[in-house]
Amino acid sequence: MKDITTRTDQAKVSLASQMDAILVELKSIGNNPRLSCNKEDIRGLRSATFYSPIFKEFGLFNSDYHVFCTNLGPRNFKLFSSIVERIEASPSRRTVALVKSHTLGDRAFLVFYKGEKGIGVSGLAPPKRLGSYVDRWLTSGYAYQLTLGKQMVVSNGADIEGLILDKQVRTLDDWSMSLAVYLPERYYWQMYQSMWPCIILFAVFLFVLLSAIHWSFLYYRRSLPQCIKRAIRNNAMEVYFQPIVSLNENSTHELEALIRWHSPYHGQVSPLSIVEVSERLGLIDDLTWLVIRKVGAFYRQNADLLKDIRISVNVDRHSLIHEDFAPTLAKVMDEWPELKGRLGLEVTETTALNSIELPIMVSRFEHIKALDIRLSVDDFGTGYAGLDFLRRFPYDTLKLDQVFIASLKDDQFTRQVLTSVTKLAKELNMEVVAEGVERKDQLEAVRELGVERVQGYYFCRPLPIDQIIEWLVAEQARKSRL
Repeated sequence: MKDITTRTDQAKVSLASQMDAILVELKSIGNNPRLSCNKEDIRGLRSATFYSPIFKEFGLFNSDYHVFCTNLGPRNFKLFSSIVERIEASPSRRTVALVKSHTLGDRAFLVFYKGEKGIGVSGLAPPKRLGSYVDRWLTSGYAYQLTLGKQMVVSNGADIEGLILDKQVRTLDDWSMSLAVYLPERYYWQMYQSMWPCIILFAVFLFVLLSAIHWSFLYYRRSLPQCIKRAIRNNAMEVYFQPIVSLNENSTHELEALIRWHSPYHGQVSPLSIVEVSERLGLIDDLTWLVIRKVGAFYRQNADLLKDIRISVNVDRHSLIHEDFAPTLAKVMDEWPELKGRLGLEVTETTALNSIELPIMVSRFEHIKALDIRLSVDDFGTGYAGLDFLRRFPYDTLKLDQVFIASLKDDQFTRQVLTSVTKLAKELNMEVVAEGVERKDQLEAVRELGVERVQGYYFCRPLPIDQIIEWLVAEQARKSRL
């Protein structure tokens, strides 16, 4: 008898504590919002819903009790008059209700709180969430009923119909809740049975727990592709920009757009991993369109600053072979007219093209050039590109890989090869860019080759949008002083 009293009190404390935590969560949302429903408000409600351990939906209501915004978007309906009366009668401006939920497909537990500024917030949650705070204190032998007003919220009262040895009732008047806990006679006698069932149950529980930990670990290891997939679909990845510096002071610089992403679960994910996973999931084209559209938005938001600056985006050669690549690219160019005459594609290499793919690639390049888009061969010399490759494809720029730049000073053979390649590129009217220049001696070495455009940490690392804008402004100021 003492055990049921103790457990009932503990269940009440746990339930009351949870209800107080619910109110704190609602206050954090309700005391802040503006009387609007713009994208920022919806995004904030979605974020609160995503991180809430209880609520599946949030909504804001004004001083007239009209719901005007939820995490699902704008709304316009008035709360029931009975709910309004309870809110106004409550000293703490709060109340609860049970409603039929289309979101959860069953009855839902709805909490209302009207903030100090007149703006209220409502939270929608499954009623079973409340029962979970009771279950943790009541063993399987105890039966209970949790009611809200005159309606039952949750119950495990299958054994209430038999002989009851004791009944404990606790109320939460502020929330119009009552908790009734029953001690069936059957459970009383089970306490004297053999301990073997408990041992078996413990073994099963341990097996389930270890299995859950094992599968959770496997899920964590395998969840990176799903996280990357969601980030691409939700346009959540960032684009950094690294300058391609012109050594000719009278010439403008260029930029290369580079993908960056910080996962909330995996931290900073390397661009190589993003590309590899995207290729495996068949999302490499979606990743390319994401970057190009962000470049278009960058141009649109900084039209004066970027009017004479070209920006290049990396694209895999096998993406270009796809039949719908060129038409989709044309649509994107129409969507972002700021890209016309400024966008460049850096063609990266993965595998060699066969005799069937080569003429297709030539045709794709012709379509792309017709859109006034410049083409660059990236990391020349490290993949399948060679002199014959340059002869077949109408590239505008050749980028020397940083592997060769790193050994340029000390390796005479590398110097001779790059001298020949640079000379050939200029004869083919191609610009040459040296990648990976990190030291002054490397800069002087590429100068001696006749290279006029340089990219690397010696000048600038890849920067987010706000920092690259500062860098470009500073460069323009420096040139104006010369």
